Amino acid sequence: MKGIVITPENVISVQDFGDPLYKTVGAAVGGGIEIVHPRLLEQPFCMIVDDEGLLKEYPLNVVGSFLYETLSHGYPIVGTVVFMKEGFRDGEPDIIGLSDEDIQYLTDKFNHFFKLKGETTP
Repeated sequence: MKGIVITPENVISVQDFGDPLYKTVGAAVGGGIEIVHPRLLEQPFCMIVDDEGLLKEYPLNVVGSFLYETLSHGYPIVGTVVFMKEGFRDGEPDIIGLSDEDIQYLTDKFNHFFKLKGETTP
């Protein structure tokens, strides 16, 4: 399953994640995972972060914090984030990968607001 990874240094990439997602995505974000709903992205898109990122004192992720509207409530997004979608797998609610169209849509949206470094070819 594909996801878009953005680091605190604004480096963007598309990565493939295998099962179990809590391990593969967790490795990308640095630990346990927490699903966050960015206020400036429509459903079913979601952002996955390290659930202990603040405790680990990860650096601010400007893209994630902007999309989460941190300035309006004060809760920052820190560390590396992975963007995926919520959906269904085997009839159960779960995180699902991004299609090539989703990747193009999101990277266009991100690049509209931010100068990102990296490669996003699906």
